[in-house]
Amino acid sequence: MTPEQLAALRRIAEAAAGAERATGCPAEISAAQCIVESAWLRVAPGNNCFGIKATDDHCQYCLTKEYLNGEWTNQKLAFATYPTLAACFAAHALLLQRGVYAPAWRRYQGDHDLDAYIRGIAEHYATDPGYAPKILQLAHGPHVSAAIMESRQRATDGMAAVSAV
Repeated sequence: MTPEQLAALRRIAEAAAGAERATGCPAEISAAQCIVESAWLRVAPGNNCFGIKATDDHCQYCLTKEYLNGEWTNQKLAFATYPTLAACFAAHALLLQRGVYAPAWRRYQGDHDLDAYIRGIAEHYATDPGYAPKILQLAHGPHVSAAIMESRQRATDGMAAVSAV
C-alpha cells in the first residue's frame, strides 16, 4: 500500500468504526465500499465517498460510469453532499439498513453473516456485476481488518479514559 492509501485508510476506518458504533452496520462493509467507490478517498466530492445519489437539494452533479444493459456508459447524475466524512458514513450505514437493503439487514442481525450481507447489498447497490467480489476481498483484507480493529480499540480506550475521570 502507498503512504497515501494508508493515510486514507486511517480516515476511512475511523469513520467506518464511528458509524458502526452509532448504527450497528459493520465497519468492514462501509470501509470496503468507500475504498471502491472513492478510489481511496481520491474521488469524494462533497464528502460523498459512496456515490450516494441525491434525494434533496443538497447535491452536486458529477459524471459517473454506470453498467446498464450490458455496457458501461457515462452519465451525469446528482449526488448527495455531506458536511463531513463522518456524516457521509453515518448516512451510508443507515441507507444499508433500510429500503431495498432492509431484508439483508434483518438477516444480518440474526445470523451476523458478513459475506451474505455484502452480497445482499451488492445486488442493489451497484450496477457493476463484479461489485460483490471486490467488496468481499477488501472487507476481509488484512489492511482493512487491521485499520478497523485499531479504530475500534482507540474508541474503546477513549471511552475507558472518559469513564475513569
